[in-house]
Amino acid sequence: MDQRTNLIRQFFGTAAAVLVVGTLIIGYWVTAAVENGVKENAISIKTMFVTDAISPLAQELSLTPSLGPANRAELDQLFATGLLKTEIVLFQIWTLDGTIAYSNDTEIIGKKFFQTDGMKLALTGQTYAEFDNVLDELSISETLRTAPLLEIYAPIRAAENGNVIGVAEFYADGTALRAHLLETKTHGLIVVASVALAMLAAIYLVIFKGAETIEKQRQALDEKLHQLSSLLAENQSLSRRVSKANLKLAELNENALRRISADLHDGPLQLLSYAGLRLEAVDPAKGAVTDLQPIKQTVDDAMREIRQICRGLSLPEISQWNLETVVRTAIESHEKRTGIGVIRQVSADLPSLPLAAKTTVYRFIQETLNNGVNHGRCSRQTVSVGVRDGRLEAVVSDDGIGFDPSGETNGLGLAGLKERINSLSGEFRLETGDNTGTRVVMLLPMEFARDVA
Repeated sequence: MDQRTNLIRQFFGTAAAVLVVGTLIIGYWVTAAVENGVKENAISIKTMFVTDAISPLAQELSLTPSLGPANRAELDQLFATGLLKTEIVLFQIWTLDGTIAYSNDTEIIGKKFFQTDGMKLALTGQTYAEFDNVLDELSISETLRTAPLLEIYAPIRAAENGNVIGVAEFYADGTALRAHLLETKTHGLIVVASVALAMLAAIYLVIFKGAETIEKQRQALDEKLHQLSSLLAENQSLSRRVSKANLKLAELNENALRRISADLHDGPLQLLSYAGLRLEAVDPAKGAVTDLQPIKQTVDDAMREIRQICRGLSLPEISQWNLETVVRTAIESHEKRTGIGVIRQVSADLPSLPLAAKTTVYRFIQETLNNGVNHGRCSRQTVSVGVRDGRLEAVVSDDGIGFDPSGETNGLGLAGLKERINSLSGEFRLETGDNTGTRVVMLLPMEFARDVA
């Protein structure tokens, strides 16, 4: 219930915030549009009313830069009676050069003033209107000084050709217009706010119903997630058991190789050694057989081969070695046996590994170096061991003749290495070709290092 209430609160709060902001924006835009429409309509009416009344009396401005006494008298009479007397606070007519041709303030008639922005716009044939709250320079009553005044500039056009011959500037009492605009804006905001409240109520109902459905679905998902988590834990446990089984299998395989080594050493090797000693003690002058040297040579060769097999199969010290010692021993053993120097690139901070992984590293270096000498006819070999991208990387390369990796071979060395590495969840890569040398890469996961630690 707390989660559902929190969900409703969050969703409703977000929706309310978005709706309130949207309502304010829409309300401002709508009311501003309505206000502008009402204002422009009122200004247009006043402008048309005034210009229609004074335009016939100002036509002589197309011929002279001033108005005659007769027209001035008619304008005085016009603004002294009727609606113009009550609506218009100040009225004046400008000539094109900025001279006051007529004004109900007689003291400024004939004077020339700086053209305002409103007048400049009117001279282009457009109407300018703006509210002006205080006009201290006007000779009006104190009451109207603080009232909102509507300042209007309207072009006066010639009757014959429509050219602008002057500008009518007048100030109308805008109290009623401003009150009307405020009322219009208030009504618009009330309408928009009412619609917004109705939408909020509808959204709340939808969210409340949706929250109940979401809560039921969430409970069902929680149950499924719990089941999946249990299955994942069981799968991880099985995966660890498989990895341990692979490690155990590799160790058992190594133990079997050790037994084979011991059997060869204690059995045929001892017998051949004994036979060799007996043959050395035989005096050819006392027996019928006079040529025993080939037999002895054959026995010596057999003994040497068996010793090599024993050295290759048995690694009695490896369980006590660290990984750096394993790598160094494999390289040095190869150098002593072949007489070919090996370039070494071994990191100083190699991780600790279990016996099966260390044995795999040793066999990898041993087998790939032997292949380079026996089959690749190489003259230079390189061994690189380090940690890269969270995995142990061992690389053995040579400058030999290489071979076609897609071709069929009778050897089991690389295939056996690949199977051994795969059993430890590692990766085996072979890069070679005819006359391009050979590069063999082994990657082992660092989980083995964490298991040892």
